[in-house]
Amino acid sequence: MTPLRLAYIVAHRVRLILRRLFQIRMRGVKAVVLRGREVLLIRHSYYATDRYMLPGGGVGRGETPVEAGIREVLEETGCRLESPRVHGEFLSHHEGFPDQITIVVGETRDDPRADPGELLEARFFPLDVLPDALADASRRRIIEIRDGLPPSDRW
Repeated sequence: MTPLRLAYIVAHRVRLILRRLFQIRMRGVKAVVLRGREVLLIRHSYYATDRYMLPGGGVGRGETPVEAGIREVLEETGCRLESPRVHGEFLSHHEGFPDQITIVVGETRDDPRADPGELLEARFFPLDVLPDALADASRRRIIEIRDGLPPSDRW
């Protein structure tokens, strides 16, 4: 394990402890990045390394969710998000208290390059052949978008 990956693991655990201790709510963004009939999925190097999920992260001060989605996709995968739009707003209780997560949808023509510290993998999957190891919330959002469904009430 590289020192950079170890730093990500430690930082993630410290962040979770502080969030639980002080009940800090987060505003986050996840991006459904499409390229034709494919969707971009990632695997983190520091958390749930066995699962694929949508790229994303926190929304910074003074940043809109769309701006955060564009930034996070570029930082994590090197892909430029084109024609971004908001799919929906959700509450996630995954970490024990509600976090607001905005789903941003956009397109890219780029090939992904996984950030070597943060990600183990970033690659496209066909929309009709999603991996079994896909996080449930990510699967729900992709199916909604793929099938033209409205956002559900469930994260």
